[in-house]
Amino acid sequence: MGKLIRLELFNFKSYKGHHVLLFGDSYFTSIIGPNGSGKSNSMDAISFVLGIKSSHLRSAQLRDLVYRGRVLKTSKINDDGSVVDPAANGLANGDGEGSDEESQSQKPARNDPKSAWVMAVYEDDQGEEQKWKRSITNQGASEYRINDRVVTAQAYNDALESENILIKARNFLVFQGDVEAIASQSPKDLTRLIEQISGSLEYKAEYERLQEEAEKAADEQNYSLHRRRGINSEIKQYQEQKKEAEAFQNKAVEKDEAIIEHILWKLYHFQRVMDESSASIQEHQENLKEYRRGVEKYQNNLDAARAEQAKVNKDASRIERNIKRKEKELEDKEVELVPFDEKIKTVTSQIEMLRRKSILIAKERDDKSGKIAKLKKDLALVEKAQKQFEVQWQETLKNQGKQLSDDDFKEYQKLKSEVVKKTSEDQAKLDNLIRQLKTDEVTANSLKGKMEAAQASVEKLQSELDTSMRRRDNLKESIAETTRDRNAKREEHNSLRSERVRHNQLKTDLEEKLQEILKQIKEGEYGRREGEKERRVKETITEMKRIFPGVKGRIGDLCKPKQKKFEEAVSTALGRDFDSIVVDTEKTGTECVQWLKDRKKSPMTFIPLDNIKVNATNSSLKGLAKARLTIDTIDFDSSVERAMSYACGSSIVCDDIATAKDICYRKKLQVKAVTLDGVMIAKAGNITGGRVPEGRGNKRAFGDAEMDKLRALEEKYTREIRALDANKKRTGEEEQLTNAINNLHQKVTYEQNELAEFEKNIASEQKKLNHEQRQLEDVEPKYEEKSAELEKSRRKVEEFQRAIAKVADKIFSNFCKRTEYSNIRDYEAQQGSLEQEALEKKNEFEKQKQTLKSQVAWEDNHLLEIKTRLVNLENNIEKFESDIEEYEAEKEKLAQAMDEDRAAVTELEDALQKHK
Repeated sequence: MGKLIRLELFNFKSYKGHHVLLFGDSYFTSIIGPNGSGKSNSMDAISFVLGIKSSHLRSAQLRDLVYRGRVLKTSKINDDGSVVDPAANGLANGDGEGSDEESQSQKPARNDPKSAWVMAVYEDDQGEEQKWKRSITNQGASEYRINDRVVTAQAYNDALESENILIKARNFLVFQGDVEAIASQSPKDLTRLIEQISGSLEYKAEYERLQEEAEKAADEQNYSLHRRRGINSEIKQYQEQKKEAEAFQNKAVEKDEAIIEHILWKLYHFQRVMDESSASIQEHQENLKEYRRGVEKYQNNLDAARAEQAKVNKDASRIERNIKRKEKELEDKEVELVPFDEKIKTVTSQIEMLRRKSILIAKERDDKSGKIAKLKKDLALVEKAQKQFEVQWQETLKNQGKQLSDDDFKEYQKLKSEVVKKTSEDQAKLDNLIRQLKTDEVTANSLKGKMEAAQASVEKLQSELDTSMRRRDNLKESIAETTRDRNAKREEHNSLRSERVRHNQLKTDLEEKLQEILKQIKEGEYGRREGEKERRVKETITEMKRIFPGVKGRIGDLCKPKQKKFEEAVSTALGRDFDSIVVDTEKTGTECVQWLKDRKKSPMTFIPLDNIKVNATNSSLKGLAKARLTIDTIDFDSSVERAMSYACGSSIVCDDIATAKDICYRKKLQVKAVTLDGVMIAKAGNITGGRVPEGRGNKRAFGDAEMDKLRALEEKYTREIRALDANKKRTGEEEQLTNAINNLHQKVTYEQNELAEFEKNIASEQKKLNHEQRQLEDVEPKYEEKSAELEKSRRKVEEFQRAIAKVADKIFSNFCKRTEYSNIRDYEAQQGSLEQEALEKKNEFEKQKQTLKSQVAWEDNHLLEIKTRLVNLENNIEKFESDIEEYEAEKEKLAQAMDEDRAAVTELEDALQKHK
């Protein structure tokens, strides 16, 4: 065990200068003495040199530990600021500091020291001395030294710990009140203090980790025991099922024997009935011979009636052929009528699209007209201001100041020559600077003009680019809508064509295909109903998107699993929110709900993005092995992130059921866990779901009732096959859809070509804009640099002008007093500067007028282009309206012909009825 030999202090707290405290050969145990003898400051010095923080030394910061001079109220302060103490008694050395705290009767002195240090000389167990020194620098930081070598604070503390001096435990000194504080601590705090001093606190983390592993092992053992009990229960269940299966086999054998006996009984009775029937047949044959002899006399009457019937049937067949021919003509005209409706519909949609474009262009025209009117108004204001300036200038010329006499003018010339002679050198430099200044001004004005022109060009090109991009976006929306309509009609057309092909197959190969069709109908009935329901839902959503722009779509359509294996898990995790519709605001959702009610459509759930509440995700769910958050398994657009977070919640997707059970049951996390095969563990802990293998499921639900249904369907389709020839209207619908698809395809092609032109124009405008921006970026620094040089030259000119003016004022002092001018420059300014100022003002007006006229001319040209585009759109609208009128006229003409054919068919049917 080492010991403290001595303690050296320098400007520490109340110890001014260098002090040495010797402890002798004995071990240092305590410091005692009367109040005010410096016990506390000595203890603070020992604590300071052994690394204790300043907050434990009754100080807020290290600077507070540096010595501060004292000025007593009884001291006398000289004129030079020094202090004289008439009762000086040698207390400056710090031995009699009086009190640890500053007295209220003292004030800080001047020229206080800025640094301090404390050094402890320590003798270790080997008898070697070690010097531990801690200093307070001028910057208020600590510096540590061991044997006069600078070390870090960590190395300093490590060296102290090697001598069993623990800084954190503070086990090397007992301060005033420490014993009482320790005795008053709670058992928990005392235990922590003992653990800290003994060093066992360092093993706390390892103990807790091992304890956690022990608990985990116990949980796994309980889980294995629970699983073993479940397996034993399943074995018992399988044994019971085996007994039931053996009993079923025995009953089946008994059933087969009973059936055989029943069939033999039936065969016996059938044979008996056959014998009885043979005798009865022999008797009826004898009677038949007698009846045939009576029938011959009625045969002649029957032949005559049949001849008359054949004549009537011939006439009826002729009438039926005429009826079929008229019906064929009527059907052909109905087919011809279909394209007119589609053409009218297509042209009407084109007219609506052109009118929307016309409204946008008209708005653009009105905005441009307003801008031109504003520019013309600004031009008129500039011209008016120019006229007012000219009138004021004429008044100024009339009211120009007083004139000099000839003698005064000669004296002015003489004094002016003297000024020139004395300031010739400065004047020459001034002239060169003025010439250079004018050159720089021209250059700066040129750069400024280029910069302003570039800025105007950038603004103009940016405006044109924004307009083109808006028109391009509108065109993209129109193309998307037209493409959707075309695809929908293609699907309907394909459905009709498939139906026609299927009907032809049924007609040509009825016996072979009937059972297969019935099988397909049976197996696909549910899917077809669901498909129809899905189609209606999609149509409803598409219509809502068209009416309410804030409708984004269904959750299931707005997201896509990152991998195929996540599809079933994501569908299960989303649950009923899979079909929820995302909207931008709550207002849009309310309007959509009212719209569904007004049209009596199925209710839907809406998720508004503006006020939906999304709970923060539990951070402990991230980084789990074989599991990830559901929202991390899907891709979606960032604009619907809040809706996806709401729908997914804190649910997680696990690779298997074992992982899900581990998270929900062992780790006891309150989450909804879904496996890749669709098994879900709810927050409450119940397990639901799972994948049903293909080919199995609800087949046992189809029995005799299903067979009766199939027979009814067979009879129904047999009647439909007989009526296929009469059902020709589906062909007309197919042709109508073909014409509609062709028209929509032409419309899409036209709009795509127009979009390509827009893209080309936008790329060109963007290229021009980039070029102008680069020019602006090149000109701006040059203009700023030239402006700085111009300002510097102006300052130099002003310096030379002031020097020349000073000499001129001295020479012209008497002249100015006599002529009543404050200085000679007032006279010279009166004669020449007014004209210069007026010229500059006129040039400024002309420049403003020229700029405004150029802008008006450019805006007029742009307005003319807009008006031309608007006229072309109106001409196209008029042309389309004219086409609609022609289609309506042809449609009306064809409808009249159809009415005539219907009347002819009615007359023929009446004639046919009379023949029947």
